[in-house]
Amino acid sequence: MIRNTMRRTATCVISLSALQAFAADVLPGDINPGIALRRQADIRLDKELAVISRQRIVVEDAFTGTGKQKQFVPVVFTLPPMRVQDDDAQHRIHDLRFAVNGMAIKPARKLTVMLGDKDIAWRIATLGWKESELIAFLRDGQAPAGKLPLPAAWFDTQGRPRFQLRETYSWDQWFAPGRAVTIRHSYAPATSGETGIKPSQLIRRVGDAACIDEGRQSVMKSLDAGAGIDWTGVRYRIAGSRGWRPGAQDFTLRVDTGGDFLATCMTGGKALDKRVQQFRAGNISMDQVIDLVFARTGRQSP
Repeated sequence: MIRNTMRRTATCVISLSALQAFAADVLPGDINPGIALRRQADIRLDKELAVISRQRIVVEDAFTGTGKQKQFVPVVFTLPPMRVQDDDAQHRIHDLRFAVNGMAIKPARKLTVMLGDKDIAWRIATLGWKESELIAFLRDGQAPAGKLPLPAAWFDTQGRPRFQLRETYSWDQWFAPGRAVTIRHSYAPATSGETGIKPSQLIRRVGDAACIDEGRQSVMKSLDAGAGIDWTGVRYRIAGSRGWRPGAQDFTLRVDTGGDFLATCMTGGKALDKRVQQFRAGNISMDQVIDLVFARTGRQSP
């Protein structure tokens, strides 16, 4: 996906698109997001450093204001659709932390209820429903006593909601002309995976998404000591939005494998030590999704 540092700009972007077309299948599970600006502004993304492991994603973005005046721009972090009936923490992003220029901040949290492209949270509030009551209703089917019913048009013929719940965290950030602003966010990621699976099954399921070629297939088969292999999939979307032009002038991804075998469509990686692989690219376009598969001998503790 990402070529080595000697092949810059256009070559890097072309290789990203080509590999995405090759990997027709994608990993299961939610995409772990980066931050975004709520509106386009004169702001340049100089660097992004993403450090990813099975347990945590840590991202630092360095911005510079390029306008003639100071700008007040909302920064937003939007989680994937909420799965209220899924109690498995593996599938949920949690332990969110944010900092600006090294100082921890607490963004404002908002629950949006998206029906198509419209937020209907305000309509739910006018019916007297609290957020906790809506979540409880979607989880166990028990409507709160004494509250007006939700419109039937919001549900399909099977009674399943047509709307999605999403949590967003946002704050207003000043960007001064020529001044650098570093925004750091980190969280325990949403992941997918299985334990004790046969290597051949894993290869069939996610082989294309993680570019598991013959060489990687051989390594995965060697990990099976008789109890299969365990694997974890992590998906990450590079910071920002298509509106940022150009993309990150300097993009660095460091993957802490924790000693696992790493399969990914990224190329040109460099081993920093036995646990960490690094990939770099210049002027990378935004909104790219990176798929990572961590594989290890079966029956190991997470």
